[in-house]
Amino acid sequence: MTSNIKFLYLTAFLLVMFVTACSASAPLKCHYRVTDITPKDSVVLAGFAARKGLSTTIHYPLKTHCLVLKNPAEKICIITNDLMEISIELADKIKKEISQKSGIPYDRVFIHCTHTHSAPRTGGECSVPGKPNWNYRNATIKTIVNNAVTAILADERVYQPFSLEIAKSGCNMNTNRCEKNGPCDRDVYALKFIDKKGRPIVALLNYSCHPVSLDYRSLVVSADFPGVTCNLLSEEWKCPVFYFTGASGNINPAGGLKADTAYTEMKGRMLAESIKNAPFEKLSQTNVLKTVNKEIHLPYQIDSITADAVKAHVEQIIRWKGVSGTWVNDVYRWQERTLEKLSNKEVKNYLPFQIAAVNVGGVILFFTQGEPFCEYQQFLRKTAPGRNILFIAYTNGQNSYLPSRHAYGADGYDYETKQMHVYIDAPFPLSDKMPDIYETAMKNMIEALK
Repeated sequence: MTSNIKFLYLTAFLLVMFVTACSASAPLKCHYRVTDITPKDSVVLAGFAARKGLSTTIHYPLKTHCLVLKNPAEKICIITNDLMEISIELADKIKKEISQKSGIPYDRVFIHCTHTHSAPRTGGECSVPGKPNWNYRNATIKTIVNNAVTAILADERVYQPFSLEIAKSGCNMNTNRCEKNGPCDRDVYALKFIDKKGRPIVALLNYSCHPVSLDYRSLVVSADFPGVTCNLLSEEWKCPVFYFTGASGNINPAGGLKADTAYTEMKGRMLAESIKNAPFEKLSQTNVLKTVNKEIHLPYQIDSITADAVKAHVEQIIRWKGVSGTWVNDVYRWQERTLEKLSNKEVKNYLPFQIAAVNVGGVILFFTQGEPFCEYQQFLRKTAPGRNILFIAYTNGQNSYLPSRHAYGADGYDYETKQMHVYIDAPFPLSDKMPDIYETAMKNMIEALK
């Protein structure tokens, strides 16, 4: 090895060591930005197949929120949108565009949707050219990207050093939607980012409940109860509050769903009151900012998806009582789409599933695709005692419910365990072996952040 090459290796090594040392000692900093994404025209609202007609008015405005965290070596972009969901393909498109325009790595961008069922659809037949949601879809994608890129590229002087404070409370405004007295997680978590003068910069709120207090009869655009809650807490805490929906696949508002905005505001106040005056604990904070990303492979009920297997499955389920009166037609449409994807070699024999975790000064932000059941976040917190974990579902695209081990063995969960694949275009139902694989992957990810 020549002296010049040795010098280059030594220089590179010293540079890595210098950056690492700076990262360990330099304070973490944050910056946030919020932009409106409320539709200007009437649109098709998401979430209920039984809903008829276009939106009529605005109840609570919709927004895209971006939080950027950084140290000298890392920069992470966390987005939460007042939308029901975005597809994995759309999440991928948005993440790539943000990465290309800002320079932030693709796998350091996390896009969460609160899952309100009173926001416009961003996919499907209503979102193609000439349909009601086409303009909204394009404008919203552009706004989400621009809001994030502007926040990421903001002048260094607007980034603020922060410390962290956390609070935990309970709120019984939710319930298991599939089984009376079934599993339900009522824990509420709030995380405040505090500036040098002891004032809150921004707060994150984490709770498990489908934002569906407004039912299929409602035609109002609304952030649902999370919008009400965050508005009330923002006034109380004197800072913006960003909402992150936890594991809610089996959780709905207690008392059911109604076409009544007063009911929604009551639910929002209940959640706000439950955490408003909770004592915040100042955390003994490190300057760590570390991310772990992983793709896991969740098994279907059969090992190999073939055309013959799909046809046999249709013969098995076509006689079932489905979740709607259109079940038979829905099954045949699913068969047609699945066979087409098989012929195009677009079907894998497993569900590719993205999870990630970020260690922010000792607090874990766990991100997952899909709609996990609440038992998964209870499992994760139980297996990591003493660690503060915010469990954030509906992130980086929607692709499946994740029923719990309990759900596979109990009555009342037929849609989630046996029928849901028909409506999300999955090639087959997930196997009851899935919970073990998902739990093991979550546990290993948290271990990797130690």
